[in-house]
Parts: sequence; C-alpha cells; structure tokens
Amino acid sequence: MVDFAARVAQVFRLLLPGHIRDGLRNVPEALTRPHEMLYVGATELLRSGDSWFAAPTGRDPDGPRGHLDPLWPLDALFGAGGDIIEAGTDTIRDAATTHYRLTVDIAAADQLLPTGIEVPEAPVRRLRELPAEVWLDDAGRARRIAIQNAAGNRQAWKVTEFWDFGVAVAITPPDADQITTADPADLQRIFMGDSWASSPPPPRPTT
Repeated sequence: MVDFAARVAQVFRLLLPGHIRDGLRNVPEALTRPHEMLYVGATELLRSGDSWFAAPTGRDPDGPRGHLDPLWPLDALFGAGGDIIEAGTDTIRDAATTHYRLTVDIAAADQLLPTGIEVPEAPVRRLRELPAEVWLDDAGRARRIAIQNAAGNRQAWKVTEFWDFGVAVAITPPDADQITTADPADLQRIFMGDSWASSPPPPRPTT
C-alpha cells in the first residue's frame, strides 16, 4: 500500500524468501510469516508486536530511499534515456498496458531527484546504466516496473507492480518516541520470534 502524496509505503515482507526457506531445516516460525514494514523517506521501519524498529541502514533520514523501498523503481525512472522501445501490449491485473524497454541512467536520476537515489552495494554500485522495462496503462500510470541488477554472470530483476489507483489509504507512521533503532540483539529477537525473546537464556556451561 502506497500513499503517493506522502511518499510513504506499507508492505508485508517475508524476511526469508521461499526458495531459500524451502531448502532449510528447522526454520524459525518468525521467518515463515510476513512482517509489516513501513518506508518513510529513507527510513525503513520493521514492526514486531507493538514495537517498531528502525533498520540500522546508516542512511541520512532526509536522504535517498533505499533500493528495497517499493517507491525506488519510480525514482529510478527519472533516469530514463532516449532509447525507449515499445515492446508490445500486456494485461497487468486486468489493466491493459503498453510494454516498453529502456535504460535508466542512475547518475541522471540522482541529479534530478532532490534527495538523490541509492543503488545497491557493489558490484551494482559501479553500474551507471541499468536495463529496465515498464508497463504503462492508458492513463500513463506505471502498472509494472522491472529493473535489472547485473552482478557478474548473474542477472536479477527487481519487479514492482502497482494497482488500485485512487483508493483511499491511511498509513500512519509511528511517532518518534515509538521507534527504536535496531541493534543485532533486537534483530535476532525479531527473526527468532517474540517467544524466543521471552524465554530465559540457556545456562552457561560451568568449568
């Protein structure tokens, strides 16, 4: 869910992708369920129970949005060049769209956006231009954006879809006094689940 006017996004994200989780044994239950996350500017908030934790990204709160933010692909499109090619038509969630292929210039987007744009860590950080695809509906709204992150011989695509435009949303970020900056112990508690956190620690071995 996205409030475009406020530039705030709410998502429910699996901390461990299914294709990785399926190959593991004894996966903590907390890793098998989605966790609520809010993206408020450059700040990423993770909810655990009644608590909110700010991810320790080291980013300036007034800086660029992180690349995991659902709104990041829209920022990247500010770097669209002149090589746009129409690639056909598709239906995305019952919406008729025109499919385009293009290249996004990350440096150009960085200059056009007031807060700049963040790119993932190396080796992607060294890339100036990234292949992209976008599907626009008849009103010119992006229904799907796919941006390729090339890393060595691997090619990964970040794909984001948008739908139900115009629906009223109410995303209320927590107040500053409700947010704790997460440290490794907090993250371990979140990943392992609240029941793990409430359990007494195992006894230390004696010598």
